[in-house]
Amino acid sequence: MANDSEPRNKETSLLKRSFGPSLLVFAALAIGAGFGVYYLKGPEAYDQATEDAWDLMIFIAPRVGAAVLIAAFIQILVPREVISRLIGENAGFKSVLIATVAGSLTPGGPLTSFPVVIALYAAGANKGALVAYLSSWAIIGMQRIIVWELPLLGPDVTAVRVGASVLLPIIAGTIALYLPIRLKVPSPPEVK
Repeated sequence: MANDSEPRNKETSLLKRSFGPSLLVFAALAIGAGFGVYYLKGPEAYDQATEDAWDLMIFIAPRVGAAVLIAAFIQILVPREVISRLIGENAGFKSVLIATVAGSLTPGGPLTSFPVVIALYAAGANKGALVAYLSSWAIIGMQRIIVWELPLLGPDVTAVRVGASVLLPIIAGTIALYLPIRLKVPSPPEVK
């Protein structure tokens, strides 16, 4: 009987975290903005805004789902021992370098990278590695360099931009690694 209640308690906890204060704040802001649009711009503008929002949700929802699946699969495929050895609490400065390379090679937008960061955090990555990964993904991003910068800006501007920013994720990760703070990231549901 205790085993039956345990999954129910996990589901209740997940629902409480999912429908917590931040969702209520965003819902209140959305409702307030909706009333503002309706009364200030009229029903046509309100209808257009809700239609645009629905289209955006239809576009983003599959990508979020895929990114969350990628993060869940990473947690299962990459053993905690490997994460701990490469970018865990005792990995030191090398974790920042590894995370910088991994972040620069991660394709996609925030819908891909942030679930990966949460998966790495849950697997035991240190704070310096997480900061280096996100910084590298945002600043360097090989996909963006290949698809956008080289074709549109040319090799000279791209080389100067990348050369000027390549050390920034390493610096940010190193600073974060040695800051005397503890991370308090909401942990994802446990993987069985």
